[in-house]
Amino acid sequence: MVVHVERDEVERPFVAQLEAMGWTHVPGVELDELDAAVPLLVDQLGPALRRINLRGSDGQPWMGEDDIRRAVGELASLSLGKGVVQANLAATDMLLHGWTLPSPSAAHGGPSATVQYVEWHPDFVTRNTFTVVDQLRVRSRSGELSILDVVLFVNGIPLVAVECKSPDLAEPVRSAVLDLRHYAGSPVPDLDATLAPVPAGVPELFRTVQLLVAATGETAHLGTVTSEPEHFHPWRSVEPEEEGTLRRELRTAGLLADGADPAAPAPLGEQQKLVGVVLRPAALLNVVRHYVIPMAVESGADGGAVRTVKAVARHQQYRAAEKAVRRLLTGRTRAGRDTEDERGGVIWHTQGSGKSLTMTFLVRRVHLHPRLSEFMVVVVTDRTQLQTQLSRTLKLSESDVETAETRTQMEGLLRDGGRRVVFGMIQKYGTGFTFAGDAEGSGDDRDLTGEGAGRSEDESPGPVPDFPECNKSPDILVLVDEAHRSHTSVLHAALRKAIPNAAKIGFTGTPIITGREEDTRRIFGRGYSPRGFLDEYRMEDAEHDGVVVRIRYEGRTGEGEVRDGEVLDRGFDDLVRDRTPEERAALLKRWPTERDVAESVPMIEAKAEDMLEHWVTTVLPGGFKAQVAAVSRKAAVQYHHALRKARDELLAQLHEFDPESVTGTPLEKLSARQRYLHQAYQFRALLRRIDFVPVISPGSGHKRGEWREWTDAGRQEAYTERFQKAFPELKPDPEWVAVTPFNPPQALTPPTGPAGGMNTPWSEAANSEPPLPASVPDPVHPDSPIAFLIVKSMLLTGFDAPREQVLYLDRPIRDAELLQAVARVNRTSPGKEVGYVVDYYGVFEHLSSALAGYRNADVTDTMRDLSYEVDKLGPAAQKVRDFLGRNGIDDAQLDQLAKLGPAALALQPEDLRFGFDEVLHEFLATLERVLPHEDALDCVADARRWSLLQKRVRRLCRDAEGGTFTLRRYGRKVRAMIADHLEGPEIDQVIPPVSLTALTFDDAVRRLPPQEAAAEMGHALRFHLEERTKREDPAKYERLSKRLEEILRTMPGRFEEQIEEFGPLIEEARQEQEESPELAGLTPLEQRVYRLVEQILEDTPGIRLADGGDVRRLTGKVCDVATGVMARASYQGQHQDISMLAGDLQDALLSNDVRPVGGNWASLENAAERLASFAQDNLRQFRSRARGE
Repeated sequence: MVVHVERDEVERPFVAQLEAMGWTHVPGVELDELDAAVPLLVDQLGPALRRINLRGSDGQPWMGEDDIRRAVGELASLSLGKGVVQANLAATDMLLHGWTLPSPSAAHGGPSATVQYVEWHPDFVTRNTFTVVDQLRVRSRSGELSILDVVLFVNGIPLVAVECKSPDLAEPVRSAVLDLRHYAGSPVPDLDATLAPVPAGVPELFRTVQLLVAATGETAHLGTVTSEPEHFHPWRSVEPEEEGTLRRELRTAGLLADGADPAAPAPLGEQQKLVGVVLRPAALLNVVRHYVIPMAVESGADGGAVRTVKAVARHQQYRAAEKAVRRLLTGRTRAGRDTEDERGGVIWHTQGSGKSLTMTFLVRRVHLHPRLSEFMVVVVTDRTQLQTQLSRTLKLSESDVETAETRTQMEGLLRDGGRRVVFGMIQKYGTGFTFAGDAEGSGDDRDLTGEGAGRSEDESPGPVPDFPECNKSPDILVLVDEAHRSHTSVLHAALRKAIPNAAKIGFTGTPIITGREEDTRRIFGRGYSPRGFLDEYRMEDAEHDGVVVRIRYEGRTGEGEVRDGEVLDRGFDDLVRDRTPEERAALLKRWPTERDVAESVPMIEAKAEDMLEHWVTTVLPGGFKAQVAAVSRKAAVQYHHALRKARDELLAQLHEFDPESVTGTPLEKLSARQRYLHQAYQFRALLRRIDFVPVISPGSGHKRGEWREWTDAGRQEAYTERFQKAFPELKPDPEWVAVTPFNPPQALTPPTGPAGGMNTPWSEAANSEPPLPASVPDPVHPDSPIAFLIVKSMLLTGFDAPREQVLYLDRPIRDAELLQAVARVNRTSPGKEVGYVVDYYGVFEHLSSALAGYRNADVTDTMRDLSYEVDKLGPAAQKVRDFLGRNGIDDAQLDQLAKLGPAALALQPEDLRFGFDEVLHEFLATLERVLPHEDALDCVADARRWSLLQKRVRRLCRDAEGGTFTLRRYGRKVRAMIADHLEGPEIDQVIPPVSLTALTFDDAVRRLPPQEAAAEMGHALRFHLEERTKREDPAKYERLSKRLEEILRTMPGRFEEQIEEFGPLIEEARQEQEESPELAGLTPLEQRVYRLVEQILEDTPGIRLADGGDVRRLTGKVCDVATGVMARASYQGQHQDISMLAGDLQDALLSNDVRPVGGNWASLENAAERLASFAQDNLRQFRSRARGE
């Protein structure tokens, strides 16, 4: 049934929409099988090459048959020796830039000729042919047949591969992506171990494929050959296309009803949008040429190794860049002194949504456009980290990139003009700015407490560089990063004088203060959105797309807030509790300033203890990291010492803690302290090694050498790189090591009390720094994972760290800087559902004044109080209870294991069990975001009960990968709370094993009531036939499947009779082979290899077994070779691994008397590839053989 759904509801509408847009449909059954040796539609490629490649002298075709043969052969023979990704990169280069013939062409007439495979020029798109093939059959080199759902060919070259899945599957997009990656010969690593078969690979076809599409009918997600499931993304925009055009095409294809109300038309589906925007013939060439780029990324799971991936633009990046190009082409240039250029606008894309890549795509689009290619692009930014990130990213645009750090350098580059990208690195001072190379001091020099109490820094005047007129050309595009900032008007005036006719586009990741919106629109131009932006992509949109995670904040103030110089809150009482009345009175006379309190050592130590507990219980279980924003450099260094001290005290307590003392007690029943120690205990080895690192600028104290160990730029770069890496997986330390400091405490100056001998709570003495020698050793152990970065202002903007999940805020902050700072925690990372901001300063208690200039909707769109999630938890739980009640399931009885079976039977229909998955996932996702909040603990019992029911349903119906149940979609904190409850002997009593070949299957089924037993046997039998018998013995599969369906059809409700009929059927299904003397003593795996070897020798006329050869001995050798190769840690199942295995198996065939007939080595190679392909399909069994299982 699923197959019919995929064809009728996903694949056919997909193809029909393509036809309506001008694609030519060729059904796969009308094509011969493609041979992996030449996976091209050669009959289309030859004429296209002749049509596209024209002589410059007379515009006539020049390619003859020999030229075409050489060009086709070159494209088809790109080596896969280094894997499909490297081959794909090489093929992409050929497609984009052409291939130069190694020897002259007689017909060309020139000394050398470059062959273009695709006509990229937008005015000549019709010279290309666009063909879509469904059910494309491709024969691999090993002889296996792969059938791909949909493949899109341009000039006979496969550019897009589509995998269609029924939307009724549990995770249809993920399933489609996994299949696509297997077809490509580059399977996704670290999959959950299952017995499910995987498609055969045809990496030869995927050398030229630029886009992969996972389609479900309801949605479609876009990726590339390197994209893993979480990096495929939906397409939710219609712009820059016209929605009316898409609707007309869909009606033509019969996919939209004509009778729809024109005033309220049904919304377009995501699959329809992706097809109608990305796969439109001209748009596809645009996307492939400008919006797919190679990027070097660091693999956190592979020791920091760098690998190349291909990234494709998301819908908002493509939409914004295309709008900007359209504005550049159609907007009016400045006509005189009193007019403005109308070719720009403001692109407001929320932080974390990929603005730097949007800039990259835009520059690439501009510099490859026939009418814009000579533009100079000037990028202005005021953050060093952002400039580094942007310059690295913009190099991907294949344009020359230069950086101006001083006014003089910028002046010279502007005068020179020309096709290039110029970076202007400025430093903001109030409403003014200067160039970074001309500046003194840094943002860390600001008095934050003064700003918080008095006038905002944005109101203060600042310097303005005096530019002469440098270049009057209109072929200049200025990209201003963070266009919301207060210095933008001054910057505009300077640029207007230097480059008066330039177009300007501003980028911002935060809302613009209400009073400055009109100024910003005046500077950059009014855009298309209702609020006048060129393009708008809000936090809500980004959360919906999975581009960012939501941000939730909570306040923990009170421990150190000064209110109007009258009283410290109850925290003061804590600090002076042990003082005499006289000392208290004396302290009250010497009243502290707000900065005194913020830098107070006892206060910082109290907050550091709380931060560490929050991090260990909330953030560390997911493997994520933290950032602390302190009020000053001094406070940042004090936090380093305080966090180390809190960690060391925790380790000492863990040394005394006995985890056995709380065994068997649910976590929610433990006291808060016991729960903290219990959760921290498993991380002892890591906690001992981690460090907490200040990253601060030298500031005005650099001449005195203050904090020199924390201000070295080289070390800071190394620290931030280490912060980006995943925590290592560590074995438990021996008990005698567990409390030994990994980071020895640094020698500190002895405390010096203030006058009168009293050590005040806000004393500076405890962590004053000693004078430093000329060279300062690195205070951070080289093997210490960096868990916390501690900053004042550095890294609060322009710093992307997906592993950072929490920002601890202990400094005043307001306006755009606040909105930017909190967005440090919204970057996505696997397992990260939410980002946290924990406020120790009181910023969020006065949020209305801190963000007074912003619309309330803009603020709540960016972040919400954690109580917002807590309040959602109860309704989410009630939705689960209501769903169960509507389907006749009494939630109160699910605590009884015997009631699980009847409840699972009630949820057998597909729509019900997927509906249960949906409401349960919403509840568990909310629970993950709220844990370990005390209100969430009340819901843990519900989570355990309902998750156990989900496991029972999944195991009964066996419709997930491998037929089993996985916690992959559960958050890590939820898993830790419920995992133990889902396993154990009492659970095994009521949930039979997945496989009917398991030794305990029969006993488990006998214990069940007849209706449950019959359902279990029927589902288990169907799963076994589909997953194993169908692949290994098609005739047997056909016979037993028909019998199974007959039993279910003729005996509805007669469960005892079904059980009697299922028994012999299951025994026959378990029987893996007929009794045969030749197979006696062989394991089931060896028996299958024996039969395969016999079949290969019989089916392959080009090889023979020499006299004296022995199939049984040959079988053993093949098994030994495959086992040895696949047991190596280096074997990853990639195409190059399988090729190497095939080479070893070919040697094994030769050494065991298999000979090529008439020197036909190709047949021998083919036989070895078939054996290697079989071994890869049975990888787990061969690895089990290696372990002696």
